Amino acid sequence: MWRLAALLFQSILNVFGEDLHASLYFVNASLQEVVFASTTGTLVPCPAAGIPPVTLRWYLATGEEIYDVPGIRHVHPNGTLQIFPFPPSSFNNLIHDNTYYCTAENPSGKIRSQDVHIKAVLREPYTVRVEDQKAMRGNVAVFKCIIPSSVEAYITVVSWEKDTVSLVSGSRFLITSTGALYIIDVQNEDGLYNYRCITRHRYTGETRQSNSARLFVSDPANSAPSILDGFEHRKAMAGQQVELPCKASGHPAPKYRWLKDNVPWEPDSRFRPMVTGLLIENTRPSDSGNYVCEVWNSYGTAEVIGRLHVKQPLKATISPRKVKSSVGSRVSLSCSVSGTDDHELFWYRNGEIINTGNNVRIIGVNHETLIMDGMSKSDGGAYQCFVRKDKMSAQDYVQVVLEDGTPKIISAFSEKVVSPGEGVSLMCNVKGTPLPTITWTLDENPIIKDGNHRISQIITSEGNVVSYLNISSTQVRDGGVYRCTANNSAGVVLYQARINVRGPASIRPMKNITAIAGRDTFIHCRVIGYPYYSIKWYKNSNLLPFNHRQVAFENNGTLKLSDVQKEVDEGEYTCNVLVQPQLSTSQSVHVTVKVPPFIQPFEFPRFSIGQRVFIPCVVVSGDLPITITWQKDGRPIPASLGVTIDNIDFTSSLRISNLSLMHNGNYTCIARNDAAAVEHQSQLIVRVPPRFVVQPIDQDGIYGKAVILNCSAEGYPVPTIVWKYSKGAGVPQFQPIALNGRIQLLTNGSLLIKHVLEEDSGYYLCKFLL
Repeated sequence: MWRLAALLFQSILNVFGEDLHASLYFVNASLQEVVFASTTGTLVPCPAAGIPPVTLRWYLATGEEIYDVPGIRHVHPNGTLQIFPFPPSSFNNLIHDNTYYCTAENPSGKIRSQDVHIKAVLREPYTVRVEDQKAMRGNVAVFKCIIPSSVEAYITVVSWEKDTVSLVSGSRFLITSTGALYIIDVQNEDGLYNYRCITRHRYTGETRQSNSARLFVSDPANSAPSILDGFEHRKAMAGQQVELPCKASGHPAPKYRWLKDNVPWEPDSRFRPMVTGLLIENTRPSDSGNYVCEVWNSYGTAEVIGRLHVKQPLKATISPRKVKSSVGSRVSLSCSVSGTDDHELFWYRNGEIINTGNNVRIIGVNHETLIMDGMSKSDGGAYQCFVRKDKMSAQDYVQVVLEDGTPKIISAFSEKVVSPGEGVSLMCNVKGTPLPTITWTLDENPIIKDGNHRISQIITSEGNVVSYLNISSTQVRDGGVYRCTANNSAGVVLYQARINVRGPASIRPMKNITAIAGRDTFIHCRVIGYPYYSIKWYKNSNLLPFNHRQVAFENNGTLKLSDVQKEVDEGEYTCNVLVQPQLSTSQSVHVTVKVPPFIQPFEFPRFSIGQRVFIPCVVVSGDLPITITWQKDGRPIPASLGVTIDNIDFTSSLRISNLSLMHNGNYTCIARNDAAAVEHQSQLIVRVPPRFVVQPIDQDGIYGKAVILNCSAEGYPVPTIVWKYSKGAGVPQFQPIALNGRIQLLTNGSLLIKHVLEEDSGYYLCKFLL
């Protein structure tokens, strides 16, 4: 027994989606980061759908499926992930600052979303402030709202006040995109007021008002430029607008000039000089570079130097867009990436990463091409290309549909009667993937191509293979059953029909047949010439059939013997063809029946270490001679095991004088004769009494953290470990533990509680089952 004490913890989350098509899709592909306030929690739908309806699941980036934690995290039946509000003391990086993804699955396949970084923002005290500024009358003054770096990423300047009146951007007062306040053409009265900034927290909604700052206005005095506002780094996504601030004070009023990568800026409709600096509309990756703002007047110079980095959205595109192929075929997918040259690329099938193997190759500098040979039915489904660069990711999806590529006969020749010397053309039109190979036979003998027999084929625009067998001048010997056989890696199909050539009827020579007792066999009477009246079979002068196991097909001369029996079916069979009312021809064939071995079933009884074993393998029927061999686990028994095998006539015995664990396994007795090889298998289990290796001890757990209750046992067969639980500190009343995503049984028998709750406190019992 074991007692667990609980302390405290909690959690939170949010995730994304993606725009796909067909029967599976995500929406909102741009979502790659979710930030929220710990005081509000969040609801995060996994926005996926499909036909038929999909099953939605959430996972950590490690691949571990999300489990419910009461009051902390819950996945609703519709796939929405709910994270409840939590106090700062319950913050946990694994839950509140981690990467997640969600999947959608239905019979057409499974897709996974891009990685989404989930970050909770804790409520913390902060203040914003504004410093007093100096400016000459007629110059520019710049006030900045100073925000602590710990919260700067979450805070937005929403307004400025002059005394208690909110300022609106106009001719003399400007509020920049970065939240700075510009006062243009400073006047003496501008120094009479107090200036304050108002901020709002993007996630908690909290607002702050800064202290009051004053502007000290002086008369103009000759002076070199002094930078009031500038920049060092700016980042923007392609298509957005960006403002590069550059403002200086001085007298006379300074002049400005911009350079990019040391080249003077040339006028462009996308670039606009502003009072506050340079505004770039509809940014492009080519706008990235080093920018210099030169400022000068007659008393000196100054400059602002900064770098602009314009990032193009990361995008992945798979081609071809639609893939419909066949089992056994090759499928090749290519993933083109824009937005970066330096990235990681991974391929997924039905939500699982694809690794190279016997029939899978991933080639290209960045692994952008996936080639799969010999596709099987299970290889169909949803294929995704994932691209990752730093915290950005992108993906694309394509559905691979695999049809049955087994060859199918679309059209073929039919039975006909021709005269000697007449030409004949036989055709087989076959569909299949890969393209089938077609062969021809006459009465089961390959067609020999010569001047009179020609074989050709074409491939149609529909991708079918059409094969022709042309006989320029038929002879009586060309009559018989013609068969076209189509074969590819997905399967084989055949078609046959009889071509009758007029002339004296006769029977092709027949070879003796060996049949296996208990199986079916067929005897063919190959008749050439036409017409003839009938084909009949005899055995010992008796007309067949004379029992239910015999079927004579008079139309093509085939005799079927079902469930062959040696005593009844072995012997000579005669095919008799009635050529004219008073004239017949016949040929005989001898059928030899061989009887395969039959092993009397045996089973190993229960054994323990150190005991002795004797097991006989007796072949109770079957033609002699019979060879008997043994295998262990599908391989010859090694001499090191100390196993003795004795063979006498139709029996073989296996002896072990001192059993050990290394003798555990499946033992197979194999009997062979000229008819067949048969086998019988039995499992030998050497039992070892179970015992505890590790027993649980009392342990404390921390609320919200993970804990492992160790317990393991050994023995053979390996004992099954079960856990029971009794809540509270009273007299234990143990009940089975319901295992779920939060509470799991490890392979060694230990119990893992991933997220400890107060209700987990109590007694735990570990026991093994025999």
